[in-house]
Amino acid sequence: MQDEKEMKNSAIEKVENIADKKKAAGEKRIKREAAAIAAAEKRERIREERKVGRDARARARFARRQAREIKRASLKRRQEERKEMRDGRREEKRRSVKGVSGGYIAAIVSLGCSVLVLGSLLTLSAFTDNFGTGKTNAAANTSQRAFYEFVGYVDNMETDMSKLFVSSDENLRQKILRDLTVKSNLADASLSQLPMTDDFKFYTSKYINQVGDYTKYLNDRLIDGYSITENEYKDLARLYEANKKLKTSLSELAGKIDENYDFDMLADNNPNDLILSGFNGLEENAADYPEMIYDGPFSDGLEARKPKGITGERINEFIAKEKFEKIFGEYGLEKTQVVGMTENSKIECYNVTANTDRGDIFAQFSVVGGHLVSFSSFKECKKINLGEEECVGIAGRFLESVGLKNMTCVWAQTDENTVTLNFVYTIGDVLIYPDMVKINVCRENGRVIGMDADSYYINHTVRKIENPAHTMAEAREKAEKNIEVSSASMAITPKGNGHEIFAYEFIGTKDGSTYYIYIDANTLKESDIFRLVETEQGEMLL
Repeated sequence: MQDEKEMKNSAIEKVENIADKKKAAGEKRIKREAAAIAAAEKRERIREERKVGRDARARARFARRQAREIKRASLKRRQEERKEMRDGRREEKRRSVKGVSGGYIAAIVSLGCSVLVLGSLLTLSAFTDNFGTGKTNAAANTSQRAFYEFVGYVDNMETDMSKLFVSSDENLRQKILRDLTVKSNLADASLSQLPMTDDFKFYTSKYINQVGDYTKYLNDRLIDGYSITENEYKDLARLYEANKKLKTSLSELAGKIDENYDFDMLADNNPNDLILSGFNGLEENAADYPEMIYDGPFSDGLEARKPKGITGERINEFIAKEKFEKIFGEYGLEKTQVVGMTENSKIECYNVTANTDRGDIFAQFSVVGGHLVSFSSFKECKKINLGEEECVGIAGRFLESVGLKNMTCVWAQTDENTVTLNFVYTIGDVLIYPDMVKINVCRENGRVIGMDADSYYINHTVRKIENPAHTMAEAREKAEKNIEVSSASMAITPKGNGHEIFAYEFIGTKDGSTYYIYIDANTLKESDIFRLVETEQGEMLL
């Protein structure tokens, strides 16, 4: 009987073991299925994002056609200019004049933090200016330098990120994080100089920006007295693994390039080109890049943000066409047509194009409200007939005509015969930096040739300016301890993930360098400091 009892217990144990194993196997199967579903959802999301990018690629093809025409005309013009220079009749030198303020606006423009590469019409216009000049060798040299600088910055980022995992000193971590932010910005600036369309570098640029954005976010937390959490270290580890793969791929690509490779051919955007096919492979591996949810402007969590400034009733394509013809009627329209819809920075838009007597126009009107979100026209500006102040007035009147009122110019930069202006919304004397509009004006005829109001319509909302805890005089006293203040303003500045602070902006100099210092009006803490730096990519605020 004892043996029978033991045999019975043994049988029960076997049944229970079998049941446990089946349960464990079932749980593993459920986890595998859940992981497969998550991976499938991520692949589907990437496919959807690429679908959204098709219209951007169409715009790029449209720009390249115009660029070829500009290149031919520009070559002839430059030959004439060289003859004039030999005769002693030089054109006005290139110069750059800064507005009375604009630290945040200039930093966003110069560091490539415009959200994202995809859909930036002014960036596309800049591409035609820079690489359609007839300076083939100069363009090739610029592309070659930009490529190898990008490879070097990614290499250095991998090294710096590895140091974070072995450092136990908070001050050293802050230095490493600060260096990573700067190198990320420089890497993105180099990447933006490569004359390839956005579909070859969208996810690469997004990843590079996320590294800089996330390291700045962590550094700010360390400055505020917090420590890097276990989950944040895990996020860093995911970024690090992605960076190692990117570094390896870029190193392999660089190793395939020999002295006969012609960097000038990058502008043709041939998918079979050695470098372009390499970058296309990087884009195909976009699923390996981690999704990052944190308090920063490049957080993946921002994708669900609803544009605050898009209001009104939905319009149809006929109304979009009517609005286009009303705004650009004086441009000599010959043929206007709606060429589909797209999402421009999460703003659903109608795409409208037209042929004109002075170049073609591409514009986007929001489906909700019919707001002009962006536009760009392609026509060479040959002469300089207007000064920057006149262009600022022209741009301001254009913005009012499309419903953007109370806008103040905070940054102006002249590039040969065009001027790029940056306006922000103003409440009284307070500059609202998140509500930004970029605009281009031709100095030959005073025509507005480009506008990008994405940031304005994503962030614009009714704000109530509260009386701060501290006065500007108190903040100025703190700022003047370190710089010679030349101007001061009140401003709303972005802090990431839709958050904003009320700050005092002070612009001043120390030892020949210009600084922008932002002091929180409620705490008197320095929220940000930028320094104006000359780089090969132009002036940057770092």
